[in-house]
Amino acid sequence: MSPRHGPWRAQAILTPGAQRQIDRYDTGEMIAADRAIVAVQTNPGIGDLAPGREPLRDYREPDTGARIVYYIAEFGSHVVIVYIEV
Repeated sequence: MSPRHGPWRAQAILTPGAQRQIDRYDTGEMIAADRAIVAVQTNPGIGDLAPGREPLRDYREPDTGARIVYYIAEFGSHVVIVYIEV
């Protein structure tokens, strides 16, 4: 019997600025950021287009309030995270 696989996810790529933001987070903030990143990975179109800043998308995780600004690259197989806040 073949193993069950989880849902498809786009690969998340962090810009150097987003990586610096995440490096300063404590455990609770990291968990909140991770939930938002997984939401964007499983559904890259979930964020709202940022008016006047296309192709950037803005997503706020409803449960944690974590916010991610990102854009979709490579036909939806990659999301590039340019800003993250918790």
